[in-house]
Amino acid sequence: MALVINGSCIGCGACESACPQVAIHQSDNFIIGYIVDPVMCNDCGRCIQICPIDAIDNDKNWAICMGKGCPLSSKHYEGWSCSQYNQRCKSCNGSLWMAPGTDTYYCPVCDSLNGHGARCPKISQAKRLLHN
Repeated sequence: MALVINGSCIGCGACESACPQVAIHQSDNFIIGYIVDPVMCNDCGRCIQICPIDAIDNDKNWAICMGKGCPLSSKHYEGWSCSQYNQRCKSCNGSLWMAPGTDTYYCPVCDSLNGHGARCPKISQAKRLLHN
């Protein structure tokens, strides 16, 4: 589940500095100081811990990386890892996955040799939002 910064944000920027994924950016909106990119957010929670006024909430509309809603949290994908958008597919811009016992990331959507039908729910959600 990605995170969302609520209207009580004071714009201090502590969350942006704490985010290892660079998923938090200053907003163009005067009312909300910062916003979270739900695709880039890997749910580490560092921003929640550092926010001085508890202005960061869970956005229940998004899956949790390696948790509820993520295919890699199932027993079927035990031992798999995700690049968490630090490496992306050149064709579809999706996050890359690595199978156990390998050292190479591949795209679960575009790589037909390893294709298995599972997809990152965050990418799927983002595509649905963009097309609506």
